[in-house]
Amino acid sequence: MTGPGEAGPGVMSDAELAEAMALLMREYARRSEEGAEALARAAGWAERLTATQTAVVTVDLLRAAEITSFELAAMFNV
Repeated sequence: MTGPGEAGPGVMSDAELAEAMALLMREYARRSEEGAEALARAAGWAERLTATQTAVVTVDLLRAAEITSFELAAMFNV
């Protein structure tokens, strides 16, 4: 079952979904380089995604890019 604003299964193929996400993520990254703080405020991720949804997508992207948690920590100096 889906909630308000959520698409149900079969709306897009897996390949179509992946292509749409890649396009949107490239655009988000480009805009973030120009004005990261304003874009982050406008995104309002805390109201749009749960922690679990964020973690699932993030882990998949990190694995695809072959970035380890150690490398991620080094990138952000934490």
